[in-house]
Amino acid sequence: MAKFIAFNSSASGLDNGELLVSAESVVFVEAGSATTTKLYVQGPAAADLITITHTSTGTTPSMRDAVNYALTANPGGVKAKVQNPSGISISGIAIA
Repeated sequence: MAKFIAFNSSASGLDNGELLVSAESVVFVEAGSATTTKLYVQGPAAADLITITHTSTGTTPSMRDAVNYALTANPGGVKAKVQNPSGISISGIAIA
C-alpha cells in the first residue's frame, strides 16, 4: 500500500489546498533557503524537483526537518501530514 505525505498550502491549483506526495518517491529533502524547501523526487524517467515556498521564523525545527519527520512518522499505507513548524505557512509549491 502506498504511503503519502500531505502539505497544506494557500498555493493556487491545489485540490482543497493540499498537495499529496508519494513518500516512496522522495529521494532527498534540502533546505534551499530560509523560505524554500526542495524535495527531489524520482519521476517516471528522471528526478523531478518540488520547491515549497514558505514563511520563515529563523528557528529550528526547519521545514526540512518537518518533511523528514513526516516521511518517517507512519509505516506503510498511511497519509502523514507535514506539520509546519510554528509560525511557518506555505504560500507556493512549484513542480519542475
